[in-house]
Amino acid sequence: MKLKNAIPSLAAAVLAAVPIANAQNATTDPVGFVTATIAASNDGVSYSVTPISPVLVVASAVTGSTLGSVSALTADTITVSSAGWTVSQLPSSDVYVLFKTGNLTGLILPVTANTVDTLTVATEGLDLSASGAQVGNSIQLVQGDTLLSMFGTPADGVVGGNATQFSATATDRVSITDAAGSVRTFYFNTEFNQWRRTGSSSNQGGTRISPSAGAFYSRIGQSALSMTSTGAVPTSAVKYVIPTSGSKYIARFFPTDGTISSFGFQNLASWRSTNQPGVTTADADKIVTIDGAGSVRTYFFNGTNWRRSGSGANQDNVAVPPGGSVMVTRFGTGPADIVNVAVPYSL
Repeated sequence: MKLKNAIPSLAAAVLAAVPIANAQNATTDPVGFVTATIAASNDGVSYSVTPISPVLVVASAVTGSTLGSVSALTADTITVSSAGWTVSQLPSSDVYVLFKTGNLTGLILPVTANTVDTLTVATEGLDLSASGAQVGNSIQLVQGDTLLSMFGTPADGVVGGNATQFSATATDRVSITDAAGSVRTFYFNTEFNQWRRTGSSSNQGGTRISPSAGAFYSRIGQSALSMTSTGAVPTSAVKYVIPTSGSKYIARFFPTDGTISSFGFQNLASWRSTNQPGVTTADADKIVTIDGAGSVRTYFFNGTNWRRSGSGANQDNVAVPPGGSVMVTRFGTGPADIVNVAVPYSL
């Protein structure tokens, strides 16, 4: 899924005309690809910022990736009888769990440890045993990306530099949410030929990026980059775990255009809107994205419509393209929420 130089264009989604057999359930799932463009810097000095995401689902190639039936659950573990996994193999293979049936259908969680039949997953505070997941539900192992596999190296068009150059704004930058829920910014260090995080001297190329996660790519290079994702087209809803405090980048998971209102964040009981007592535009929960002119835009919900700071117009239909993403910033307290986004097409 590495980047490559491209002529600037709008994100395009193409569904393959010929479906592939799904070995997991003896039916067919359509496959296709999404190509998104990272805009070039206008002058090589100021950054252009493009929301980006992996899009589409790729089945993992590790043993036991076919659909399995959950035989036991705890708050953060999933047992599949006779799965036959190799101990500790799955985290190092960047594997994620995708719920295929039940109340959590469409939820994707990273595997952090595994035995021969039990997965430990990072839940961001979600208790699986109390969240609607049930014994008998089906799961599938899917492949995630890393900084290196998703964005590549300078050979793929990434502008890199050493640590001294970075402080002088000479590299591309990628901002994502890490496994601990913190927003982190990374760049490619050409002195050590590896991805680094600001404030860290260690190799960060293996930093994992979930199939449902987003990123903001800040481009200093004066040529555009394109990123093509291939995989199975989602045929059911997707679910996101959304913390009630802090920020998180969220993918436009489907290979079609969406809007900020289509995520449904405003429907959460804990979503802070400006029509609620004591909630102002300063501490209302927000969606942050980038408009077509490359400007950062922040939106809040007023109880009826999405609005943008500095504008009184209805912003419900602000577009989020396939291969795009948004950043959600929240100011509440309490356990994480689950957001369900229905599949926006029929296949």
